[in-house]
Amino acid sequence: MKKEKLKYSLDHNWVELKRKVVTIGVTDYFIDELGDLIDICLPKVNENTLLGIAYGEIESINVLHDLMAPLNGEIVKVNSDLVTTLKVLQKNPFDDGWLIKVRIEDPEQLDALMDEDEYEEYKKSIKKKGEKAVKKKVKVKEKAKAKKGKDKAVRKKKTEQKKKAVSKSKSKKR
Repeated sequence: MKKEKLKYSLDHNWVELKRKVVTIGVTDYFIDELGDLIDICLPKVNENTLLGIAYGEIESINVLHDLMAPLNGEIVKVNSDLVTTLKVLQKNPFDDGWLIKVRIEDPEQLDALMDEDEYEEYKKSIKKKGEKAVKKKVKVKEKAKAKKGKDKAVRKKKTEQKKKAVSKSKSKKR
């Protein structure tokens, strides 16, 4: 399968059009993000997919993730081999790792999907957002640590002041 002929969704599906039937799978980026796969739940033939609605689930050691439909259509074939051998999907999600084949009525739906270059840019933007979030989290932790240290110093100073006040009052009583 030639990746440059594929279209991609924001939910990391790839879509390959052959006449009015599209093959749908998930990208290697998505699989890498999930980690080691342990289970997959796919729909049945003759069910419909609806854009943005889950058509199945994929589970890894870390997370259970919905498989979101990139377009509307009727499922005409399901890759049932994946249910027993997830290694195929883990190693090669583009060829033998396809998930479902869907008959679409409106091929113009594909216009809303990204080409390979757009998808690469999208993945880069996700990475940048992730890096920014990590940096922000580190800054927040550093501020909290500094505040905690400052609070500790203030508490220590107040405790010392109380001790002095108590010792003064004791010395006055004598």
